[in-house]
Amino acid sequence: MGWCALCAADSGEWSRRQFLLAMAQAVLATSLLPESARAFTLYDESGDTTIGREADPEILKRFGYYEAPDLQNYVAQVGQRVVAASDTRFNFQFKVVDHTSINAMALPGGFVYVTRGILAEMNDEAQLAGILGHEATHVNSRHGAKLMTKAMATQIATVLGVGAAAAAGSAGAANAVGMISNHLANYMLLGYGREYELEADEVGLRHARRAGYDPRRMVSFLRWMRRNDLFRGQRLYHGFDATHPDTATRIAKADTMATLLVAEPGALEVRTNEFRAHLDGLRYGEAKDQRRIRTYVVRPGDTLGSIAKNEMRDEGRRFELASLNDLRDNAELTPGTRLKLVVSGGGPTMDLKLTPQ
Repeated sequence: MGWCALCAADSGEWSRRQFLLAMAQAVLATSLLPESARAFTLYDESGDTTIGREADPEILKRFGYYEAPDLQNYVAQVGQRVVAASDTRFNFQFKVVDHTSINAMALPGGFVYVTRGILAEMNDEAQLAGILGHEATHVNSRHGAKLMTKAMATQIATVLGVGAAAAAGSAGAANAVGMISNHLANYMLLGYGREYELEADEVGLRHARRAGYDPRRMVSFLRWMRRNDLFRGQRLYHGFDATHPDTATRIAKADTMATLLVAEPGALEVRTNEFRAHLDGLRYGEAKDQRRIRTYVVRPGDTLGSIAKNEMRDEGRRFELASLNDLRDNAELTPGTRLKLVVSGGGPTMDLKLTPQ
């Protein structure tokens, strides 16, 4: 259906009363539809773009824009490579925000964000591609619009308030967009629910694979997040929030999908060194702690123990080094491989990490 609630207010074709009546009827009709038929949304794709554009400055104000042009450009290039493998109708923007949380988020209309916190925990470009593919699927599948329609179906008073504001004119329409954006912010941070998260996993993996990336790396990152979630007793990444599918089930489904995709013809890229090189100098943790990621290139004869001893002055910290790079503490290292270290202004130190299983 092509009718757009956000556009109707400026059309001049309906009276305020007609507009409000149509909104109420639309909500009632939506609430009576069977689940499988609820493709109807209260606003069209142009409304998605309007909402995303209006909310984008607020997201950047809340989380902060990370001032690192090279890293910003790199993330955007990976994101554009993934969405080019999809059937998107949106113009995407990918941005790194200056926040410690391990999260990635998407606004309607093609606005996708990754925190510096989640970048610090990734270990290759294929993992980044998987996360960006997941978030882009929320945009392309218009999960925000669909969830807003469902939510409004049970909140007719809210819908009428939005309709009244939109019918009042351009200023009122801006307020209406703001109200919708506030609701969408919750979905963006907490996730889109079981059905849509599973869809985003599956479709996102397909698009990352089509773009040439190894989908198994995304599954590896999901497993790492699950371990960290259990270890720290806190929820990481909105895809693992309580509104989402059971994590073990979700990972199992993603693993099955990745296995099927790997069997398809075509090269698979991981690009570990390229990804870690772009993290060099990335702020790590709270800004007040003045810690950053430094990359180290493995030399012949190096072990995690020797690197910990020479670079961190403590051979026992090989466990921390292993965790940061998603390796076992006795892993054999290949010369030329880049590793991540966390250093501070007070000297080379490592932040305590969960040792991988």
